[in-house]
Amino acid sequence: MGRTLAIFCSALLGFATAAGARQLSGPETPATSSTFEIVPLTPNQEAGLSTWLTALKKWQEYDQKWRNRPARDGWGRIAERRPSPTPPDWLEPYCTSVAGAGLTGFEERTEIACRVLADPRASFAAVPPPVNARLSAEKPPPHSSFFTRLHLDGMWSTTSTNGRLYGIVGTHMSLVDIGRIQVFGPPGLMLMTVPDGYGGRQVELGYTWGLSIRLGDVRISAPTKNMTVFLNISKVFLGSMETTAGESRGYDIVGFSIAPRKKR
Repeated sequence: MGRTLAIFCSALLGFATAAGARQLSGPETPATSSTFEIVPLTPNQEAGLSTWLTALKKWQEYDQKWRNRPARDGWGRIAERRPSPTPPDWLEPYCTSVAGAGLTGFEERTEIACRVLADPRASFAAVPPPVNARLSAEKPPPHSSFFTRLHLDGMWSTTSTNGRLYGIVGTHMSLVDIGRIQVFGPPGLMLMTVPDGYGGRQVELGYTWGLSIRLGDVRISAPTKNMTVFLNISKVFLGSMETTAGESRGYDIVGFSIAPRKKR
């Protein structure tokens, strides 16, 4: 009986001590929740980010063009491969802090910037397109390579001022590409105006062989540049003009041509 009474008194004393401690410590306060606030970019950061993203897009086009072959300059010579543009100094710590907080979907352009910062070859698209759409976009349209080699010729003239020959309209097909230069071997056709020997001129059919030098891309009835202008240096042969040996004589001639822009 005495032992039981002692245990009961000890338990009662423990409950009283715990209750007193809670009263002295005061009422419990709810735990404060931690929040992470994204600081807006400054105008200078916005401008720097825009400049870097624009430069990186152009670099991705360059990298895609020369990814599996030696890079070349405008004259067809092998050149040192250009590195990706340097990102703004503040972007890496900014992306690290955002990733550490586990935030996504906060601002599309900044989220894309953090993605391409980690991988300069990553897509700029906010949502990657479906696989079928990507495959159809990467697959070249049928016969596109053929049409980019087919030139429409015009405004041709021989280099000699004595009895000058003029090319009105014609066509030729290039065979070999060497940088900016294309070589056409199958004879091109050209309608020529030539002296008739009586002070007048007559139309003759000429055959051309030579080189086409790419000058630049232009836009013709399209939202983007879709055609390429070439300068042609060629020989033209006229069947009606024969030498005493019975061989057709060739004349040096230069002129312009235009062809569908080749995907580069």
